[in-house]
Amino acid sequence: MPGIDNYAHAGGFAGGYLMGLWLDPLRPERVDHLAWAVGCIAATALAIAASFFTILPYMF
Repeated sequence: MPGIDNYAHAGGFAGGYLMGLWLDPLRPERVDHLAWAVGCIAATALAIAASFFTILPYMF
């Protein structure tokens, strides 16, 4: 697909892997685990919203 950079997929994989190591699910949970998890979910939601609003003018 034109315009899709596969290096971004590799970066997303690497970032997800590193966050998985940092937020190790086998360690007992701490308060900062929850804060970082909520932050990651919020960042994901913002990225999805930004991509939607970026393409919205081209849809109509």
